[in-house]
Amino acid sequence: MRVRPPHRLSEVLAVATAVLVGAVLASLCLVLLDTGLRSPVPPQRLVTADLIIGGEQSVPRAEDLDVALPEHVGVPADLINEVAGVPGVAAAAGDLSFPAAVSDGAGGFQPGADPRRAGHGWGSLFGEVALVGRPPAGAHDVVLDEATAATAGVSVGDQVEVALAGEPQTMRLTGVLDPTWSHAGIFFSDDLARTVASLAPGTVDLITATTEPGTDPAAVAERVQQVVGEDLVVSSGSDLGAAERPAAAATTGMLVLLVLSAAGVVVILVGFITGGAVSVMVANRARELALLRAIGATPAQVRSLMARQASTVALVAAVGGAALGHLLAWWAQDSLVGLGLLATGQQLSWSPWPALVTVLLLVGIVQVAAGTASWRVSRLSATTAVVETEAEPRSGGQARTRVGAVLLALSLGTALAPLITRTEAAIIGAASGALLASIGVALIAPTVVRRLTRWLAPRQRTVSRWLAVRNSGSFALRTGGALAVLALAVGLTVTQIFATTTLSSVAAHEAREGTIATAQVTADQTGGVPASVVEEIEDLSSVSAAVTARHTSGVRTSADGTQALVDADAQEILAVGPGVAEVLDLGVVDGDLADLVGDTVAVDASLAWPGTIEVGDTLPLALADGTRVQPTVVATYRHGFGFGKVVASGDLVSGGAGPYDSVLVQGPEAAAVDRDLTTLAATHPGLEASHPLTQEDSDPAALDPAVWINLGASVVLFGYILLGVANRLVATTLRRRREWQLLGALGATPRQLWAMVATETGLIALGATAAGLMIALVPMSLVALGFLGTPWPQGPAWVVGATVLVVTAAAYVATLVPTRHLLRRRGPLVPAG
Repeated sequence: MRVRPPHRLSEVLAVATAVLVGAVLASLCLVLLDTGLRSPVPPQRLVTADLIIGGEQSVPRAEDLDVALPEHVGVPADLINEVAGVPGVAAAAGDLSFPAAVSDGAGGFQPGADPRRAGHGWGSLFGEVALVGRPPAGAHDVVLDEATAATAGVSVGDQVEVALAGEPQTMRLTGVLDPTWSHAGIFFSDDLARTVASLAPGTVDLITATTEPGTDPAAVAERVQQVVGEDLVVSSGSDLGAAERPAAAATTGMLVLLVLSAAGVVVILVGFITGGAVSVMVANRARELALLRAIGATPAQVRSLMARQASTVALVAAVGGAALGHLLAWWAQDSLVGLGLLATGQQLSWSPWPALVTVLLLVGIVQVAAGTASWRVSRLSATTAVVETEAEPRSGGQARTRVGAVLLALSLGTALAPLITRTEAAIIGAASGALLASIGVALIAPTVVRRLTRWLAPRQRTVSRWLAVRNSGSFALRTGGALAVLALAVGLTVTQIFATTTLSSVAAHEAREGTIATAQVTADQTGGVPASVVEEIEDLSSVSAAVTARHTSGVRTSADGTQALVDADAQEILAVGPGVAEVLDLGVVDGDLADLVGDTVAVDASLAWPGTIEVGDTLPLALADGTRVQPTVVATYRHGFGFGKVVASGDLVSGGAGPYDSVLVQGPEAAAVDRDLTTLAATHPGLEASHPLTQEDSDPAALDPAVWINLGASVVLFGYILLGVANRLVATTLRRRREWQLLGALGATPRQLWAMVATETGLIALGATAAGLMIALVPMSLVALGFLGTPWPQGPAWVVGATVLVVTAAAYVATLVPTRHLLRRRGPLVPAG
């Protein structure tokens, strides 16, 4: 006969809730991971092409994901005729992109998603294009989509103001595309496109081709690949979008990296919270399990019984959680596009694998937790098991305390890293040490609680407080466990948020302190500041220096440029013109920024630490467009958080002749500079003059998407930890019924028991607050001390207060509500007579 102890509603809810929320988080991560790996980027403009020939848009990296390149690598234009001659190819053309913008009809220019690549030649479009009018043919012809033309207030045949490579000029609107081409861009004649594009002569961004009717594009692609060689990539089918929009494909890779980095923490917390709920369920049934042993049940039968019951609950909850996780992913899709983690038009990948893996993961965790939690009681002799269920273990032992002390010492060692080296790894190490410190606190908490309560007990003046203190010390393992989980909620949440805000504060501080320019000139709407405007700025009498700046990216490679270094990721590169020392104080450590001309770079001192890169060395790089360069390092500097790890000469990157992202201007009199630049901007539509921007002044919505993902994940995980805390406290409180029966028999009143539990909860919340803030604020204070010279963390103080308040409120609700329920059930809790 199979024995089936009845389910208790509180235990079922605790396990089911932990598994349900854990399944939601796990399935959400898996859906996003599946999307990043398998969901194709759809084409936007080249929808009529069957084949796209482009360069290799990634740099291989041994034993890791390849590093994506966000700009078109480029293709030799002389291959166009060769591709057109391949059997099965109907037509082939070169594709070019360049800065362009259209008037908004009110003296400015219409904002676009990427003005730097909004202009295109007409020839790359094939097939039937819904066009009212005619294609552009002359040097002053332009074709717009319907929405853009309507905003500009023009129709076919009208004159329209267009900025080409930042230079405004009047053109004739020869055609209007239907609304389905609203994201396609601005189209010009192919001859004009070749003139404006900043690519090297004889190079195009892509080659597009169509296949003859009835042919298989994949088979034709294989023949084209043989013609163009292995150095180029021929894309067809679902790969067309990634070939057209390499920057969008790169953001998809970012999504994969973010999910993988978060998945480890999610799995650990899901295992921790779910395993904790199952362990509490087993602990509450310890007496029943002991009685089963007494009537002859084998250890394997006892463990199998708990595993079956817990797994039944877990299976139902995991299936529901997986469904909710998919629904949450669908709801968050637009937000992911807004953050730049999904390309416009890219769809989530829907497959059964995320749900299946989620269910197997959660059921597996529950199986392991149930078996582990019931292992000891199942192997005890029947009489010993029954005796042990009458009393909880009171302390953790000396070995446990010593291990906890060692872990705390190790976490302190990682927290000291920012005092030694100014690197992102030091900040990440200090923040990661919080998890190590949380484990250490959990191990030493029973011993600390026992010793503190011995000191506090004689100083209590009421019966309820004395009972609370003595009870906490007598059951130090139980009290320490609750305290440790609450401390984990406080410590990890504050650490994650403050690590982000501290890093942002460091970057803003360095950018603010290092920007010595008087003003900044930008032209974001038109795709950049043209070289002709830079010359006008230099000619102003109030200006002593005008230094161009462009933001790009690159990745460190091996000496032969064939692959990225194992520890190298794509890094921002600030490309500047001559005289950068007059507008930026990079905090030079070695070398001279005056030498930053030609094929040269300056690097952050942390990148050069500990002596791997020195002034005079070469730094092999793959730039954003795939160009392999080996510039000479002419200087090292300290302010890498504010200005990036690499500052390059503008001569090193493509498009060095403009347009530029900004022009940093210096002059002896700030008022005169502002006046002259304001006058200049008034005569150039789209030009803006302002004080130099720093990260502190920028729009928070423009921050790195990883920041928002990190903050959002911190809030979600905080809520999940609180759920685990609440489950544990509710189950632990309901387990204390027999204890309160005994106190009631000795004369304690329900009011005294209520006050005792409230005091115990207050002590736990106070201890958890102290431990959690120690876990979080010590490493974050050391980070601020090492990077900013201020011995306190950089972050909003209300986060600390709000976190502590929420944790304390959750502890009180999870303890006092079930206490009230038990105390209302008179009879067993109130002594007779």
